[in-house]
Amino acid sequence: MKEEPQTAQKSPNTPEFEKFKYKVEIVKWFIGSVTLVVISMMIEWGFKDRAAGLNEIKEYDKYATELIILNNDPIKKRMLAQYFSKVTPSEKLREGWEAYYTEVDKEYREFLRQDSLAKIRLAELSKDTSETKNTLNEIEVALLSKQIHENQRIFNQPLILPENRTIQPIVYIQFGNGSDRPKINALRSKISIQGLQAPGVELVESAKDLASNEIRYYWDSDAIFANSLKNILEQEGIETVIKHIPTLKNKTKEGTLELWLK
Repeated sequence: MKEEPQTAQKSPNTPEFEKFKYKVEIVKWFIGSVTLVVISMMIEWGFKDRAAGLNEIKEYDKYATELIILNNDPIKKRMLAQYFSKVTPSEKLREGWEAYYTEVDKEYREFLRQDSLAKIRLAELSKDTSETKNTLNEIEVALLSKQIHENQRIFNQPLILPENRTIQPIVYIQFGNGSDRPKINALRSKISIQGLQAPGVELVESAKDLASNEIRYYWDSDAIFANSLKNILEQEGIETVIKHIPTLKNKTKEGTLELWLK
């Protein structure tokens, strides 16, 4: 009876086994090297992210105390929270700013609601020409007038940055389509409510030739205002491109922005 041929096995001393062992070592080296590189990159990324986070926190410190913690102005608080929630590089800190913006936005909307109610009530009392007016009405009128005046002061007050620098951001609006003037004026009013001065609008024919709507700023420190304006416009469904033009810095005042609309 013939015996079945046995499967050949690699002998520890054969050249084939040595080649096989060499290949295994190469694979082990490759896997180990790649794993080490990946782990090193993850650790390095973690340290860089942590360092970036610490630098961001230091940068925010000068804003947080003066402009947020000790500030009762919901407009300026919202403006800063909105800015940092968009530009903060660290994901964890950005999520924190986004959550804070949500809370400040509620406060901001309640502020606008109360201001609107006060104006409506004052208008109602002012129309009352009957003889039923009494001292209580007069007291209410006085209180409402005071509240509205204070709200207007908050709307118009400049954003006071750290280092005792006061900058009142101002937006000059240029637009290319003359038929859009009513819409542009309504937009100007909304920008003013957000705490940015917008004294008027100007029809500039060349604006129609722009590839996109533009926000132009000239001083490095005005980036915060440019991004805040961009966020305001996004809420109105208007997309813009921010352009920093430092070469014209000496020809403009700090806090100056230009909004160009096609």
